[in-house]
Amino acid sequence: MSIWMPVLHEAVHQQLVRCLMNTWQNSAVTKFLGLDLGGTNIKIAVIEKISDKWQIIKEEDVSSEAQHGPQHVVDRLANLAKENQQQFPDLAAVGVAVPGVFNADGTIELFPNLPGPWKGFQALEPIRKATNLPTAMINDARAFTLAEAIMGAALGKKTVACYVIGTGVGGGVVIDGKIHMGATRGAGEIAHQIVKADGPMCGCGTQGCAEPLTNSAAIAKLAGTKTAEEAYKNAVAGDAKALAAFKEVGFWIAIALTNIMAVLAPDTIVIGGGVAQSGDILLNEIRAEMNKRANLFPKSAINVVPATLGFYAGSIGAALNGAITAGAQLSLISTT
Repeated sequence: MSIWMPVLHEAVHQQLVRCLMNTWQNSAVTKFLGLDLGGTNIKIAVIEKISDKWQIIKEEDVSSEAQHGPQHVVDRLANLAKENQQQFPDLAAVGVAVPGVFNADGTIELFPNLPGPWKGFQALEPIRKATNLPTAMINDARAFTLAEAIMGAALGKKTVACYVIGTGVGGGVVIDGKIHMGATRGAGEIAHQIVKADGPMCGCGTQGCAEPLTNSAAIAKLAGTKTAEEAYKNAVAGDAKALAAFKEVGFWIAIALTNIMAVLAPDTIVIGGGVAQSGDILLNEIRAEMNKRANLFPKSAINVVPATLGFYAGSIGAALNGAITAGAQLSLISTT
């Protein structure tokens, strides 16, 4: 994956970052905008830092209008950023969360769930031009992880891993308030561990990943329902097939997370996604299986919790990533 960026452009951008850092670090209040691009909606969050505390001051969602194609969506993101800058003139940076793969300069490689083709589109530069602010892009699952680590379920914890269940399964790792990206900028794909060598093929092209064994489609298929949400309702009502589905999915998630415990020993593991927010049926299965398998650790060290920030976690995480770009120190900062 190319990470080349024109030297002159980057020098100008970094000078802008330094100037803005000097401005907002001397101010009591600083605001950051996050835009979370999805196939249907763009979720918007504005957060502010008052002294050492973070607050959410705006949450909104609007249509992504993705059916009109990539250029329209990119222009829409830029326009939304400009509109929010006009509403909040003290914005210091803009962050964008996206459902796919991109280069370091904001050029898109792959957005599998948006009408395209997206490959080659530059999604950050129009926002920079519209706002004259530092901008940053982050994968949506990494944004979710950053938000839950800094402002959500894992607030105050040094090492955090997230497992986000949906149509696919996302993940991420935060260490000392920073997303761990690794040498290839792709670290944190917890669901792409091989947990069953003869398991189903994954969308990534590998056989045996945790993702196809633990996504929402797997839950629905095992439960004999149309959706994972329906499976959860049946499980709450005591349906044996639905309960067995959550037990099996919980087993495979626990295998993946036990591996993460062995490598990373996180303070907290956050489970996200619609089904994970519905109750303890899935989480209790994960916890029980991990307690059997994570034998190198005391049971008290296995801390698996549901996400708390809900629908706007991705946009909050995007805003926090924008704050990092503008030089903010996020590590273990409290919220009100």
